[in-house]
Amino acid sequence: MWKYEHSVLTDASPQKVWELYRKTSEWEKWDKGLKEVTLNGPFENGVTGSLTTISQEPLPFTLKEVKENESFSNVTVLDAAGIQLDFYHRIEMDKSITKLIHGVVISGPNSKVMGNQIGPMITQGIPDAMSNLILLAGGKIL
Repeated sequence: MWKYEHSVLTDASPQKVWELYRKTSEWEKWDKGLKEVTLNGPFENGVTGSLTTISQEPLPFTLKEVKENESFSNVTVLDAAGIQLDFYHRIEMDKSITKLIHGVVISGPNSKVMGNQIGPMITQGIPDAMSNLILLAGGKIL
């Protein structure tokens, strides 16, 4: 298994961040590495979609662990590569401070090799994406 995680404290409300998460067709506004994201239904567990980055063909994903104002994952299985990509997003609240956590877990038989090869590339934009997300939610980084 290969793992990456980044967290940020903000004064943005969980509800405003969640609304930006739910608008998958607008993810490229805060994640500049994305070209297009489509969802084949509502923002719920089990709903599928596709995600196209600036440099790749569309990749299918499935929404998992969707808990309103708390968390979700978009999971892509790449059978030919022997890996699963789990992009997780969490919102934690402590008094008036919101903690955002974005991470990636690469699992499967080839996870160690593929994680070392592609992990840094697919995670390099996460800190900037989180900063953009917070600004769009009307908050600032604390």
